[in-house]
Amino acid sequence: MVTKTVRKVGGRQRQEKKPARGAKAPAAPVTEVVTPQPAEGLLDGAIDSLRRVLGDLLEARVESVARDLAEVRREAAAGAERERLLERLDGVLARLGAIRFSAEALDVVDPLIHVVIEERRAPGVPRGVIVAAVRPGFRSGRGLVLCKAAVAVSGG
Repeated sequence: MVTKTVRKVGGRQRQEKKPARGAKAPAAPVTEVVTPQPAEGLLDGAIDSLRRVLGDLLEARVESVARDLAEVRREAAAGAERERLLERLDGVLARLGAIRFSAEALDVVDPLIHVVIEERRAPGVPRGVIVAAVRPGFRSGRGLVLCKAAVAVSGG
C-alpha cells in the first residue's frame, strides 16, 4: 500500500489506501476517517504567540526608556547643565513618539493645548492674547495632548 488519495466526503476528509502498481488489490479498499484539526485551535495558538511577541517587544521598549531615564537621572545627580538635561529628556520623549509643539506670539489661548502661567504688560496687544511661549507642550503620535504648552498672555 503506497498511494494515498484524499477525498472530501460530507464535510469530512477520507483517506483511501490503494495498492502500488503491479501489486494485487485487496478485496475492498481500506478507508480511514481523518478528522481535520479545528481552525479554532490553530487560531488560539497564533493569538498566544502574537501576545508573547508583543509582550516581549513592549517589555524591551520599557526597559530601553527606563535605561535612558536612569542615565538622565545620573547626569542630573552629577550636576549636569539644565539645558543638557532638557535636551536628553526631549530625546527620550521623541523616541517614544511624542511631538513637541509651542505657542506663537499673538495667537489666541486655546485651553485644550495651552496653560497660562504668566500675565505681562504688552502695549497694543489685546488682553488675553499670547505674548510669549514659556515652555513647550507635547502630543502623542495620535494627537493626544500629553503636556500643555505654558504661555504668557497680555495683561492689557
